[in-house]
Amino acid sequence: MPRFQLEGRLQVRDGERSAVVGVDWQHAIEQDVWFFTGPLGQGLASIESQAGRARMTLSDGSRVEADTAAELAERVLGISAPFAELPRWVTARVREGAEVRQLDALGRPRQVIDRGWTIDYTEYTGEAPDDLPRKLDVHRGDTRLRLIVDSWNP
Repeated sequence: MPRFQLEGRLQVRDGERSAVVGVDWQHAIEQDVWFFTGPLGQGLASIESQAGRARMTLSDGSRVEADTAAELAERVLGISAPFAELPRWVTARVREGAEVRQLDALGRPRQVIDRGWTIDYTEYTGEAPDDLPRKLDVHRGDTRLRLIVDSWNP
């Protein structure tokens, strides 16, 4: 999918640390924009990522820049997150070379291993073969990202 927008909730765990945030993500081939909110809807941070440049703006207005969104997450949050792979994973589009371990009754991915990460698709938005995921769990080692999509705008 070259473009999509989703709103949902993201839980990130890395060993002992854990955070739950709201997320509004706008994806296009040329740019990704994530807006993260706290439990009461207050803005916590945003990340804008383009080829060769990523910038995080925190709620106090301070900014941090890096070459990629993954590098930003590592530097600012101390977590290893597969930002480059997420557009494919959240839309259940399996990359050539990834290992599909399980499919559901409609032939949709249930579990995929890709670049050392395990992606578990625990719920889809409906019962059609091309419906998008509603809940997914991405993990490798102690790092776990759990996303619940409340709304899709493909």
